[in-house]
Formats: sequence, C-alpha cells, structure tokens
Amino acid sequence: MGGGKETPRQKMVGLMYLVLMALLAMNVSKEIINAFVTLNNKLENSIAQVESFNTELSGRLESKLATLEATGAPKEETDRVKKHKESNDKVIELTRHMANDLVKRNLFLLISAVDAGTTFEEFDDLEEAIVSDNEEAKTRLKKLVEKVNSIGVVAADEHADGGDAHDDPYHNNVFHIDDEGYIHIKDLSNYSKKDDYDTPTRLLAGESFETIAPEGQHLMDNLHHYRNDLIALIANHEGTNKATGEKIMYNFDTTAIEDPDYLISEQDAIDFANKVDSAVASMVKNKKVDPLDQEACKNIWVRMTIQKFVKNHGEDYPWIFGQFDHAPIVAASAVMTSLRSDVLSVQTLASQLIDSRVKVQSFNFNKIDPLAFASTSYINSGDSLGLKVMIAAYDSSEAMELHYWEDDSSQYLLTDGEQDKSKMKKFEGKAGQQVNISGSIGDHILSGLIAVKEKGVKKWKPWQFRYSVGSPSAAIENADLLVLYGGGWKNKMYVSASGYKSESVKVTATNCKISGPDSKGMYTATVSDVRKKIATIRVSAIDDNGKSVELAKKEFRLFGLPEPQAFFGGQKRGAINRTDAKNIPMLIAKLEDNPLDCPFAVKSFKVKCNATDPPWDLASNGKRMTSAIQKKIGKTPKGLEIKFHKIKVVGPNGKPKEIQPITLTLK
Repeated sequence: MGGGKETPRQKMVGLMYLVLMALLAMNVSKEIINAFVTLNNKLENSIAQVESFNTELSGRLESKLATLEATGAPKEETDRVKKHKESNDKVIELTRHMANDLVKRNLFLLISAVDAGTTFEEFDDLEEAIVSDNEEAKTRLKKLVEKVNSIGVVAADEHADGGDAHDDPYHNNVFHIDDEGYIHIKDLSNYSKKDDYDTPTRLLAGESFETIAPEGQHLMDNLHHYRNDLIALIANHEGTNKATGEKIMYNFDTTAIEDPDYLISEQDAIDFANKVDSAVASMVKNKKVDPLDQEACKNIWVRMTIQKFVKNHGEDYPWIFGQFDHAPIVAASAVMTSLRSDVLSVQTLASQLIDSRVKVQSFNFNKIDPLAFASTSYINSGDSLGLKVMIAAYDSSEAMELHYWEDDSSQYLLTDGEQDKSKMKKFEGKAGQQVNISGSIGDHILSGLIAVKEKGVKKWKPWQFRYSVGSPSAAIENADLLVLYGGGWKNKMYVSASGYKSESVKVTATNCKISGPDSKGMYTATVSDVRKKIATIRVSAIDDNGKSVELAKKEFRLFGLPEPQAFFGGQKRGAINRTDAKNIPMLIAKLEDNPLDCPFAVKSFKVKCNATDPPWDLASNGKRMTSAIQKKIGKTPKGLEIKFHKIKVVGPNGKPKEIQPITLTLK
C-alpha cells in the first residue's frame, strides 16, 4: 500500500507482487503454487498475533475503566474514559466489517473457480448467522456451506478435519466464523484449483483497463472508505487548548490528499509521505487535527492508500490489474490476506492512540482474593453483624509494612512524632501474608497503619479491627448475606470452631450439599431444591479424648436466585439518545440492587418497534447488537419506543431462561 519505511513483511509482500507479474510469462509450477500457500499461512499466523494484541488493547481500556469505578473516581472522569472505550469499540466494529469484506471476496474467488455461477450476494451478512437470529442470513450460510461441501472446492479425500461427517451444520473445509463474527479461511493446501488464473482476472481485474470488474472497484473503494472512516473516528473529537483552556472541535479533512499515481520507487514513497506530512501539518496549524493525533493519522493514511497504477514493461497498469490479472488463485488469496493484515495493523495504531488518551493510575496485582470482615468477630444474641464482603487485589511479591497497637484506639490517629513508639508493634513481610495476633479472654481492639505506594510515594493508611477471645465455641457465617441460594449458586461459608484444630472440625448439612474447606478455609454450600425451605448446617469436632462434640447447629432459609434484569446502555426504562442507542454494542443482564456477584450471560434477544411502517422485529443470537439492529434503530424516528424482548439468559446452573422485557423511548 502506501510508502514510507517498509517492514520486512511489507518487503516480502512486495516481492510476491513481482513474482505475480513474472507468472504472466511462464507456466506456474507446483513448487511456486505451494510457496504461495506457505506465504498465505504465514500471513494468517501474523494476523492471529495482531488480533491477539488488539484484544489485549481492548482489555486494557476495560481495565482502566474498572479501576476508575473501583476507586470511586469522579463521574466526569469515568464518563470521559467510557467515551474513549466506546470510540475503540467503534474502531473494532469498523475493522471487523472491513476484514470480513476482504475474506468474503477471497471466498468469492475460491468458490467461483469451481462454480462460475457463484454471486457475491451469496456472501452477504454471513457473520450475522452466527451472532444473531437473522433467519435470512442463517439460510444463506447453510446454502453456501451445502454448496461448498458438494462442488469439490476441497480435493476429494483430503478433509483434514473430518469433512462432511462433522455434526456442526455450518462445518466445511473452506471457512469458519467465530463467535465474535470474524470470518476465517482455512488452510489453502487442499483447494482443487490452486493454479486457476482466469477467475481472479474475470472477477477482480476485468476485461480491460477501461472496464475494471465491479468487485475489483468495490475492493479499492472499500479500502479507502475504511481508511477515511478510521481516521475520522480517531481524529474527530473535542479537545482543549492547554494554553487558553478553550474547547476545540477537531475535524480531519479527508479530501486534502489525493491518491498517488505511483508508489513503485523509494522516491515515490518519500514524495507521497511528504505530501501527507504537509497536509496533516497544515490541519494541525488550522486546529483541524490534535497535535497528539497527527502521527497516527499520517501512518494510517500512508499505509492504507492504494496507488492508481503500477508499471509493467514501461506500461501503466491499474493497481487492481497489477495484483489480480492472470494471478493464480492462491496468489490472489495471499494478496487478500496481506490486505487484511494491513487493515488489522492500522486498527492497532488507532487503538493505541485511544488508549494513550486514558491516563489512569495503574495498580499492579497478581492475586485476587475474596474478603469478608467486620469491626468485631463476636456479637451477642439479638445483635447484628456489620459484615463487609469484597474482593481484594494485591501484589503478593510486594513488601508489606505494618505498624499497629493493641487495645489503644488513639495512637494510629496521632502524628509520627506524637505516637508512643514503645508500644507500637511492627510487621514486615509480603503482601497478603498472615499476621498472627493473640490475646487474653475478652474484647480487644487493634489499630494501626499500613504503608501503601501511590504514584511511587509511600503513604500510611489507617485501619482498625475489633475481636474477642473466648472459650471454645463455633460460629457459622454465610458470606452471601446469611441465606443460601439455589439455582446452581455456590454459597461461600466461613466456619470457625475456636479451641479446636482445623483437621478435627467436621461440617455436615441437611437439605444442601457442603464441601470444603478450600485453601482459604472457606466451605461451599449448594442447594438443589429450594422447595425444602430450610437447610441445617452442623459443626462438630473431636475433643482431646477422641469424642465427637457438637459445637453449633444453624438453620438457613433457602431461596432461588433473584431474577436478573436486562440493561441496555445502563438503562432498563425511560428515554435514550437514538445516536447512543445505535452505537451501544451489547445487551447485558445482571442482578439489580443485590450484593451477589452472580454472572448471567445473554444468549439471545429480539428488538422490535411496532410503531414504524412497517413494524420491525430483529433477533440477535448472543449478547451483541447486530449491524442490522443498529441500522434499524438509527432509522427509527425519535419519540418511538423500542422493545427488547424474548431475552434468554444463562445463570450459574447453565439452564437458559427468559427474563422480563425492557422498553426504551428514543430521543
């Protein structure tokens, strides 16, 4: 594509193009055909690595947002990061459509080589069949799979992964679609017509330079549209002049640069890159581009620009002819894969730029543990326990520095010079390491300070804990709010039996199943039938005489898991901005106003509007919004209601269930 300093991969692809031209004047050997197969496979491996990195970038933004929400950051800051994440989601969706377009055109070539009557319309919305309930797309996909399995696109008796005997109705040896809607072509080794060169010429190059094939022209147009849309996504945003504080609305002018005639020499590439530099610099000067965005904008522009012509024996060839005219089909396929690699690589540039705009203090941690604690570990009958249940994340390799006082509740509030250091106790070890405290029978209070690094600076944070020492007894606590839930939920139980060794303690139950303890001393109670209403848990131990002693017995009420609630863009009712609605990527389900961190996965849903003419009702087979649904929402007049219904979710027990619909008004 565009000029500039070439990477080793780009040089390899350039060499491949030269070989393609040489093939016009020679018979293509089996060795050369196999070389293109190998090249394509290497490009696919490279793409897989880029996809993995892009997924990591997306997760990085999600982690930053979660950090802000967990640390109680101001709403303005959280909303700002949410907007950046939404921008990156749009980058991902835009790239998915472009990458899939290239794969569809690749499939068009491969299948048309065997069945010349194949049309590009057969590949419309293939991904929709996987990520939604679009019946038209499902029917189209099944027909395409049936064709592929019947016409011999793959050589007979060379089915590497089981062939037609596979149980999956969408299974074939040519392509597959993953759960995220990305289409992937399988190994080219067994294609029946690897040396066919008429098909790429007919479908992509065309009859002459003056009559380029429509699909070839669409390919070039789509690549440039992707380039322009991607630059607009990252460059068009509101900024602030650091000197004056004024708000600036940046708006990249995508008409400023003309596509170059040639990029066949190093000087051509330099000249084009200089034109891009000059144009972008001018836009920065005129406050159309944020100075922080200019490098990414220039790189994307250069890398995703197609030259108009290539040279062959001194003659001008349209670029599309240079790539596909009399090119063996495996070579044409490798070109398509190379273009897809370029698309995913510039997505990386865009996502990295968006990620760089989010400055969030990072917290290193390698362990996550559940914590349940209270100000005191002992209460009298009739009192309530102020239990706090949370998740603690920490770096177990970091040093922990702890200062504390026993039965003195004032020292930790004093300044360093005022504290009674003679009574202060110190502990230094690894984060998460146990601190052993003992005391006489009665009530006690621990108060102290723990060292925490904030932006590399050590600060002391106060803490306090009350506990009681008594004669041997037992206590049973339910970490999930003192009830037991059914529906496959794993109720975490903490069982204590002071005065006895842990190995001598036995926990039994009726009307529920209890297991444990785990490495953290926690038991797990599971309830198969909440209709029994009450479960009883008993704690016993073996005393020094070898006799079993019952220490505690407690009854727990049994409840089914609460009904989850669907949310779209954080809303379950009311009005929602139409522009926001069409860009929200997914529907979620969760427990509302409930401390249980219970996962519910949305497996399918439908969205309808009965007030339009005609009414519409579209389905998604998963949690993500389909492009068809998003388009319908974008075209639905403001003031009308859209209804999410037939919402099916799966909870801890793995059984699907339908939950209540939600209705939102577009504004």
